Amino acid sequence: MPWIRRLIYILLTILLTSSVPVQAQEFPATLQTGLGLLGGFPSGGFGNNITNPGIGISGHIGYRFPQSPVILGLDMSYLIYGHESRNERFSTTIPDVSVRVVTDNNILMTNLFLRLQPRESPFRPYIDGLFGFHYLFTKTSIRDIPDPFSDDIASSINFSDVAFTYGGSVGFMIEVYDGRPERTQFNRSVRTVSIDFRLRYLDGAKASYLNRGDVLRQSGQTALNISRSETNIITVFVGASVEF
Repeated sequence: MPWIRRLIYILLTILLTSSVPVQAQEFPATLQTGLGLLGGFPSGGFGNNITNPGIGISGHIGYRFPQSPVILGLDMSYLIYGHESRNERFSTTIPDVSVRVVTDNNILMTNLFLRLQPRESPFRPYIDGLFGFHYLFTKTSIRDIPDPFSDDIASSINFSDVAFTYGGSVGFMIEVYDGRPERTQFNRSVRTVSIDFRLRYLDGAKASYLNRGDVLRQSGQTALNISRSETNIITVFVGASVEF
């Protein structure tokens, strides 16, 4: 979706050119972490092949340089964009035991990011520049039927591929807790807790992958219906961020 990309770049430019007031006080180095829910919307050729959105989790950790709005960090996200399950007999020789066979289509997104964000404000917008990779993989596992969340009895990666990515984010944090007045030389507790909202676009290189239902079973054998395209994706994140 080119208009999404243009919108993000325009917002990035606006935030980059906005002046951040500098106050006459010391700003030490801090550590920022975050965790939350992630929605993923494949775009371009990726979106033509995968029409359903994905859902997952995302987390990050970043180092904020002293006396600076710059944060350098690592962001990792796990997204499931396809899921199917069925009940089967454990084997032809053990027909009296049934198991659940689950196939998930997944993306593991790992990116280094450079963030610009004001330090001292209850409302803190930010922009990110990112580069990294997508690890796309489809996994089939066997689980007990009474407990679908139990450990896998057995599992196998049906197919996987890697695509390099780059992109940008715009977002904002709303502070809900300020622990800075309580911090002392001997009390290094949480500085702030904030609600975090983020929109991200990642431009992914071409990769091969499977969609939901692309692991085919015929006469006791499996066949794969492999798709290939660029792996562009738009993600929406809602979570919490803690700064130490």
